[in-house]
Amino acid sequence: MPLSRRERFSLKSQLVDVIDADRDWDFRRVNLLLIEYGCQPLGGFNSDDFTFEDSIKDVSDADLLEIYSIVTGAAPAEAQGQIEDAESSLWNSGYVRVFLSHSAHHKAFVGQVADELAVSGIHAFVAHDTMEYEQPWQDQIEHGLRTMQAFVALVHPEFLTSPWCQQEVGWALGRGVPRYVIRYPADPAGFIGRTQWPQGNEMNAREVAALVLEWVSRIPEFSDQIVDGLLSSLSGAQNYMDAGATARRIATIDTLTPQQWTRLAEIYHSNDQVGRAGLVGQALAPYYRSHGKPWPPAQPVEPASF
Repeated sequence: MPLSRRERFSLKSQLVDVIDADRDWDFRRVNLLLIEYGCQPLGGFNSDDFTFEDSIKDVSDADLLEIYSIVTGAAPAEAQGQIEDAESSLWNSGYVRVFLSHSAHHKAFVGQVADELAVSGIHAFVAHDTMEYEQPWQDQIEHGLRTMQAFVALVHPEFLTSPWCQQEVGWALGRGVPRYVIRYPADPAGFIGRTQWPQGNEMNAREVAALVLEWVSRIPEFSDQIVDGLLSSLSGAQNYMDAGATARRIATIDTLTPQQWTRLAEIYHSNDQVGRAGLVGQALAPYYRSHGKPWPPAQPVEPASF
């Protein structure tokens, strides 16, 4: 599928930012790259008005993705995933994107796990639950695999005989995203089976979600995103039970940045299911006091405009 104008603009904008900021991309190296892809080198018109963005104006989609890969260090598939993610309605904005691979026999249980993860700032893709109606289902699964940030396999016995599940594992291995396995009690086959993974036989959906959350939280690249996802989940809570569950998870975080404390106070005062919920107070009041902050939080003051 050809890139849209918005997607091409996004990639080109990121290229310009990297080349302007990275000293490794000097004049000679930039020209070497442009010549390799049949683009007009800089200075070719003896004019300072001819820029890098002028040179790549008409480059093909495939070459644009390769140039992006070379300049940023991201694989072409990652570049495609990034621009698709910007357009995607499959994932909740700000949440950590985790693909839950599972046998269709256990989709109800996996759906419960996904619901538990949602209040923890993790959007779990569950085929048939996450997918949109009136859209090709296989395309949506592939889109989820291209744009996921992490992969979790729930390996029941049926998982091992499912070609779909095995292909999903292959996607995760090929993309090199962080991956995790929970056994029921089957050991996964192939390369992903080299690690000793935990068993989930005696766990309910909430306990499995807690196991996944604990693993995701250990990945440094997701730490800030987990907090942002939790705050997004709290902001969007539509009942006091979900608000309380999310607040309990927020209270397990060591500390928040000043901006995150401010956002938490804004949510407390803007969402009735948060500000009026006793469960939220039970979770957050001790948390606030342990960080030397008054409870309930004062409503943030809007900066004066001049």
